[in-house]
Amino acid sequence: MLAGTPLPALAQVPGRVAALWPYTQENAEGQALSTAFRAALRGLGQDDGQVDDRWGESDGDRTRAVAVDLIAAKPQVILTYLNAQLNAVSTLTREIPIVFVGASDPVGFGYVASLQRPGGNITGFTLYEPPLGGKWLATLKEAIPSLRRVTLLSNSSSGTGRRNFYAESFHGTAAALGIEAAVAMVEDAAAIEPVIADLARQGDAGLIVAPGTFSEANGDRIVSLTGIHRIPALFAIRRFAYRGGLMSYGPDPLEAVRRAAGYVDRILRGDKPATLPVQTPMKFDFIVNLKTVRSLGVTISSALLAQADEIVE
Repeated sequence: MLAGTPLPALAQVPGRVAALWPYTQENAEGQALSTAFRAALRGLGQDDGQVDDRWGESDGDRTRAVAVDLIAAKPQVILTYLNAQLNAVSTLTREIPIVFVGASDPVGFGYVASLQRPGGNITGFTLYEPPLGGKWLATLKEAIPSLRRVTLLSNSSSGTGRRNFYAESFHGTAAALGIEAAVAMVEDAAAIEPVIADLARQGDAGLIVAPGTFSEANGDRIVSLTGIHRIPALFAIRRFAYRGGLMSYGPDPLEAVRRAAGYVDRILRGDKPATLPVQTPMKFDFIVNLKTVRSLGVTISSALLAQADEIVE
């Protein structure tokens, strides 16, 4: 654990369910997800007052330390959000049931044996699938036809080792569209601006921001930098389209945690995670920020705007 970084206090009421989030306790997104999860449990007849929220922030050392305390509290079920949180908890227990939301490539990472029959103490809900790499690129190219090169900004949390989860479909679509494509694996915040500045120097360039704990923590900075350097950017995480990103294409995480509450309820009532299939998103939303369209001085076709689920004015 980082020196000088105290752990959050244990919950006042021992929780039957513990939830580990990649946010600070004051973060609005984290609170919204926690509220949605608790409300869904309450609707299923569970006591949402016995949910023990833990806030690992986006720091790996802190997340692992919080996970140790969480396991020591011996909850009956654990909810984790994104890969880093699942990894921190799953290395500490093979007995306590874990329901994840948003872990990419759970089979590739070895969390489950298969999507249909997870086979162990872990199951859950993915938010993103590999073909989205191509979908993101095709959407950005349709919005900005002049693009000649696009970088996929990613982090090791979006793949197994150095293999990016979305790279194959991203490069395949790039080849079909005649776009110069690159994957930038960025491991710290200081490395973000050089990637974006380089795109600005090249011209006719765009950016796709892959999801993950790193993007959750640094999305606002990426929005700011793409605005400064006038780079059209597509985000997987929807809230960054509201905060100034050009557009986003991805699932609603609130709906995912509501669905996860259903699995937590079933496990509390006796079902085994080993037999509960890992489920994929039911819907992806396309959001366009018209204010950013105007600030970039681009024109998006009415046909593409008609496909948008939401338009930010």
